[in-house]
Amino acid sequence: ADFITITDRGRLKRVPVAEVLYFKAELKYVTLRTASESHVMDGALSDLEQRWGDRFLRIHRNALVARWAVRELERHAPTSFGELDAADPNAEVADSWAVRVVHVDEWL
Repeated sequence: ADFITITDRGRLKRVPVAEVLYFKAELKYVTLRTASESHVMDGALSDLEQRWGDRFLRIHRNALVARWAVRELERHAPTSFGELDAADPNAEVADSWAVRVVHVDEWL
């Protein structure tokens, strides 16, 4: 299995990539979110995208979302609505879409 190693309170912790819902860049740090935990880590979103780009969609300049975790896409304009089949490896998402992630009650 593939893991991302993070530092959590002075300890190294391995988070399985398959459990990651999204990465969100905030200033010089990246938040890694799973269904049950949130971790702040050093690194660049572009490095994560280069390494794990086949598993994640770039939905905004500051966010990568796990393809399997995308459950809804909604245009910011209220007249258009669409869903993404997360199994489609060629799917692309423009900045004009908001994305709802499974297990997380928030929009990215």
